[in-house]
Amino acid sequence: LAALQDDSRRPIGVVMVFDDLTELEKAQRMAAWREVARRIAHEVKNPLTPISLSAQRLKRKYGRQIDDAVFEECTRMIIDHVDLIRNLVNAFSDFARFPSMNPQPCDLAPIIEETVALYKEGHENIRFSPQIEGDLPIPLLPLDRQQIKQAMINLVDNAITALRGRGKVELRMRYRQTDGKVQIMVIDNGPGISDEDKSRLFEPDFSTKKSGMGLGLTIVNTIVAEHDGAIRVTDNHPRGACFTITLPVDREAGQQVAN
Repeated sequence: LAALQDDSRRPIGVVMVFDDLTELEKAQRMAAWREVARRIAHEVKNPLTPISLSAQRLKRKYGRQIDDAVFEECTRMIIDHVDLIRNLVNAFSDFARFPSMNPQPCDLAPIIEETVALYKEGHENIRFSPQIEGDLPIPLLPLDRQQIKQAMINLVDNAITALRGRGKVELRMRYRQTDGKVQIMVIDNGPGISDEDKSRLFEPDFSTKKSGMGLGLTIVNTIVAEHDGAIRVTDNHPRGACFTITLPVDREAGQQVAN
């Protein structure tokens, strides 16, 4: 807030400037979470292997001698929960490593098809529908294939979880000539996402899953942002949710990478 005066030092008005710090605060929180994730992954991962190996060794050596259900249950519980903790640590490691994009000439359509193939056989009561609409102006885009595929897997996995074993998942890709961007949509007909949850979905400490760690969509958001894209979630009518990734189609960059 600043007061303005003329040459005679008479007040002539006030200038008020508003700064939206939302994105800055998000970036600061993201940086803090990455540091926390890095430290957790480093400190927790080291003791997991000896704990698991010790439990397995006890089971092999004394399993036949100790005919007790408690011994069997406890060793199995140690091994199973070490695996759960390892999955948590791996998720933190993946989050802490970003960003590290390595763009290469990449075709988006096979990534969508490969993602569907990963889940199609294992979910008989869920119908997967990949749809490719329109041709891109350049055949290959400068993308990090592994990261884009990970983003697609995270989104499809969330859609499957929301369906609880039965429903439909659509994966659509289309090119918008109006603004020169390509859209990738992951759509489900599950219960949907509340407006309150939509505003926090991509924050590191938020999850709608009871067993969620709140990192999956944060990683997706990071991947998309590193590709100069954007992601948003909307309602799918009459029910369900729609996650839309929008990526720029840079013809010159694509041709340079291809060369």
